[in-house]
Amino acid sequence: MKISVIGLGVEGQKATISLLKREYEVYSSDINREIDLSLLDGYSSNLKDKNLDLEIGSHNLDKIFKTDAVSVSPSLFNKKICQDVIERGLFISDIFNKHKDITTIAVTGTNGKTTTTHMIYEILANEGYNVAIGGNGGGGFSGYNELIMDANENSYDYMIIEVCDMTLDYCNYVFDIDMVVVTNIGYDHMDVHGSIEQYTQEVGEFIKDKPAVLNKNDENIIKIKDKSSKPLLFDTYTYPLNLFGTFNKNNAHAAYIMCKILLKIPDENIQKTLENFQAVEGRTKQINYHTNTIITGKTDNVDALKAVLDEERFDILIIGTPRKHETCRYNILDYINEYKPATLIIFPGLEDTTYEYIQHLNKLGYHKDMMVLKNIDDIIKYINTKKNMKIFIGGNGQEKITQITNILDENK
Repeated sequence: MKISVIGLGVEGQKATISLLKREYEVYSSDINREIDLSLLDGYSSNLKDKNLDLEIGSHNLDKIFKTDAVSVSPSLFNKKICQDVIERGLFISDIFNKHKDITTIAVTGTNGKTTTTHMIYEILANEGYNVAIGGNGGGGFSGYNELIMDANENSYDYMIIEVCDMTLDYCNYVFDIDMVVVTNIGYDHMDVHGSIEQYTQEVGEFIKDKPAVLNKNDENIIKIKDKSSKPLLFDTYTYPLNLFGTFNKNNAHAAYIMCKILLKIPDENIQKTLENFQAVEGRTKQINYHTNTIITGKTDNVDALKAVLDEERFDILIIGTPRKHETCRYNILDYINEYKPATLIIFPGLEDTTYEYIQHLNKLGYHKDMMVLKNIDDIIKYINTKKNMKIFIGGNGQEKITQITNILDENK
């Protein structure tokens, strides 16, 4: 069977890898000649897999429309090329469609998606259900395509999808979603949404005519709650929870409401699972490291960072930088300028935009102690010189933040 992949961002590369591992013949293309193919390059094929026909700089429509199925990047979903694929009956989720028969829960929002998704998964798994979990490739899962293929190859009672806020239309088409959790609506990816009002409207369309568990303290969500056929509001979880931060109590309450009211799981079973729930890798975690208290976790937008920093007064912030084009995430620095930690450390997170971060801070008139550390070893050495400090490590760059967390956890 031959399958095409159109668009080679994170989702497209993960789709290509997913299909190659299943030994399909794959034609993958992207019109961007400068596309970063590091995920594919890191795959064991090293871009030389005998089943991979890779084209950079153009899409060969003749090749695409002669394949048996086509996987299209979510960013291209509303483009003509994707509509042509759908009209020809080649879209991958229409060819492999067994997943649409599985009871499906979508978890979306700006922050808290991954933790909430895993909480629901563990509650259901502990009840003995077979549960498929996956979604948003940029969030750490193996991508939507992998979830589709897995769900079509195996037998599941439930499927839980982490849905990136930039892929709402795509996921609404690809999956037959039965119920939704919306954690919050915050100021991220505004370069895509255009405005918070537009993003709110998109979420409203996503929950339309579906039961939805919604954040009662989010004013934007409250504006569109009546779009849901059965809006259920979550607040703060009050039972034992071994996680840092009020925001995690909010995530837990969302999972609790979903599982208790919509999925009819016994209350005591939900509480037991959540009491034993451990932080998801790369998400917020507390480490007692020698004499220091360290909180780590991906906080790649201002709302996520604020949620952590509002919990605690940290002496030192160690913050990873975003990609060059993600200037909308520079507002993280605006909040840090107000917070004014005693020391700010900047490191290359997703890309080395440390110079741009310094320039932005200079424009803000930031005058506190500040330095750049370019590699993980130097960050660890710096932390080892500190005593009795409260340190936060976050920002952009989930992979590096996870590496730092693991090193600290192993040597605490």
